[in-house]
Amino acid sequence: MRTALDTELFPNLCKVVEVPLYNQWIYLIQKNGSSSLRIQQSRDNLVVFTNNEISALDYVDVYIRNPRARYVSGINTYLQHLQRDDSNLDYDTCLWFATRYSFLNRHYLPQFLWLVNLSRFISPDCKIRLRKFSDFSKITKRNSRAGIDAPTTEFEKQCTQKMSNDLELWLYIDQLLEEMCGSSYTFKNIQKKLQQSSNGSFDILLKKFIEVSTSVLS
Repeated sequence: MRTALDTELFPNLCKVVEVPLYNQWIYLIQKNGSSSLRIQQSRDNLVVFTNNEISALDYVDVYIRNPRARYVSGINTYLQHLQRDDSNLDYDTCLWFATRYSFLNRHYLPQFLWLVNLSRFISPDCKIRLRKFSDFSKITKRNSRAGIDAPTTEFEKQCTQKMSNDLELWLYIDQLLEEMCGSSYTFKNIQKKLQQSSNGSFDILLKKFIEVSTSVLS
């Protein structure tokens, strides 16, 4: 049975934007330029592939961001959204929940888990072209902050001073993904590469993930 959080983290709607000028089909990941690309898609009328349409693609391009920077930026966005939606919420309490319970929102869900959701819609032979987020500005000149103020140095310290072991492991897996950028892989090969490179960390996390995700992703 899917819960509201399951639907938030692993939605049944997946989107890939075709950017023909660069021969790319870019998977929209929050905090990885998705707001900027959505603006460009709307203004340039770019084609968007969703769900079953994605299974016909031979390639999907995925921009991977530095995991620690994305984590801080994601929590910052999540908290600003909470306060925007209900100004009566206590900020310190929201921050405590956001950092205590690692992933309550897709804005800071690990990028590998975004790939897990993508894997539900692509074909087994589809090649995922991992690209560094630092190259994203070559694709679009749009630079949308989506109405969010940038995190401060003090906020970054608050988010990272007491990180759980599980969170550190997830950030490590995303760091390995970042190091894999520049090559193409099937999703299965990404899993194998992470297993080989993570000294057992990936297997630990994967076992925990499978325990809670079997019904979620079915």
